[in-house]
Amino acid sequence: MSASHRDSQLIGDSAELHFLRAQITRVAASDIPILIEGPTGSGKELVAQALHAESGRTGLLVAVNVCAIADTMFEDAMFGHVRGAFSGAIGEHGGHLIEAHRGTVFLDEIGGLPLGAQIKLLRALETREFRPVGARNDRSSDFRLVTATNVPLSRAVATGAFRPDLAFRLSGAAIRVPALAAHPEDIPAIARHFAERAAAQRGISVELSDGALTLLSARPWPGNVRELKHVVQCLVAFATSSRIGREEVVSVLGDDREVDRDDSGPFERRRLLDTLRAFAWDTARTADHLGIHQSSIYRRVRRLGIDIRALRSDEAAGVRGTRKAGALTDPREGLPSAM
Repeated sequence: MSASHRDSQLIGDSAELHFLRAQITRVAASDIPILIEGPTGSGKELVAQALHAESGRTGLLVAVNVCAIADTMFEDAMFGHVRGAFSGAIGEHGGHLIEAHRGTVFLDEIGGLPLGAQIKLLRALETREFRPVGARNDRSSDFRLVTATNVPLSRAVATGAFRPDLAFRLSGAAIRVPALAAHPEDIPAIARHFAERAAAQRGISVELSDGALTLLSARPWPGNVRELKHVVQCLVAFATSSRIGREEVVSVLGDDREVDRDDSGPFERRRLLDTLRAFAWDTARTADHLGIHQSSIYRRVRRLGIDIRALRSDEAAGVRGTRKAGALTDPREGLPSAM
């Protein structure tokens, strides 16, 4: 792992993380816009940090959540203003694009950008020129644009909420960040990293036991790395000794299920089976949900000995048999379900 990746907290040695790092290295030094896609909490800003660190650009990385900017303030926030542009403008303000000169602008949650602001951003992206509020002339900035979204922009384009020309320009290269559930083998390393940082902030020394790591690795983590970080920080905050065990994890998570101490493989298999079953054994939809490529699903299926074709056939046969017997029963509820 390169120093920049480690500094950016892209922790893990799974195939998914190696592929993610390789993507970053391939496009980091170019000037093309990068669109980072991935579920909430998966680490999209960390990818932006790694892209900037490896870009060779000498300017700043300026991170902006566009959903936190009011529609009427977008121009001022991005392009700046001159003195006297409006009431209270007692001085000149450069804006984020000037701030990121020779650096990187990272616009998070880009899918929430209003249509009016999208037009202005498109022009700035195409020409590298923009006009501050109240100015008579355009200004320029040498910035590299990186954006992120937790919902594919194609969906926003299809509903008319996002301009297709801007979506095309933003996705010069696309990087997909996988959900944490797609690489559970990285959970122990990530959890240790967060525990070390949280302990250092408190001036103490703690470690997560093997039992604690096994429990953490068995969870699906719908909130992804961000949720795991929060839980580990809570574990460190409430730690009463230098070793955090299974009991402490159960106390914080409220989870008393039994987990095999020596092998998380069965739990990985169960998670993947549950996800595949939820998406009717469709590997493409499962991969999209987990934020990984379909080929990764195939690799995991082979490694875990899952026969999707046989399971799909068995499930279909079971449904047909139940229909012949009468009402279709939902085994989870024990109640008849609608046909």
